[in-house]
Order: sequence, then C-alpha cells, then structure tokens
Amino acid sequence: MVFSLLLFCTSVVKNKTNIIEKNILFYEKQIFALEKEIYESQLEFNYLTSPKILQKKLSFLTNDQFQNMDISNIYLDYNSFILDQKKITQK
Repeated sequence: MVFSLLLFCTSVVKNKTNIIEKNILFYEKQIFALEKEIYESQLEFNYLTSPKILQKKLSFLTNDQFQNMDISNIYLDYNSFILDQKKITQK
C-alpha cells in the first residue's frame, strides 16, 4: 500500500515538474525575443536621435565622405525592401 502511494506521488510530481519545465522554456523564449526587440529598439533610437554624432564618428574613423540617404531608400522591414526591389526589377 505504501509503495503504491509513493509510486503515485512520484508520477504526480514528475508530471507537474514536466509542465513547469515547459512553461519555463516558453517564458525563456519570450524573454529572449523581448530582449532582442529592446536591443534593436535601443539601437534604432540611438541611431535616429544622433545622426550628427554618428557622422562625426564616421568622419573621425574614415576619410570617406558620406551623404544622407533619401527617405525613399529607408525601409521599415525586410519585406518592404523585397517588395520594392521586385517593383524595380519588373519595370
């Protein structure tokens, strides 16, 4: 009787820990995606808020002269870039 009780308790604990481990993996993936998004947002914020600083750093590091990009050359994501390239190549 005691052995059956311990066997039952062991299976219940094992199932619950398995569920907890799956939840932990799910939340770790979510955290990783959010950390990546935060990093990209910070990078974008730093770039967009300080183009003059960036231009000074580039002129300090290289002798090349850089020009500002036209707004039509800036894409929101990779898919819009691909769509625009398809339009150009089809013309």
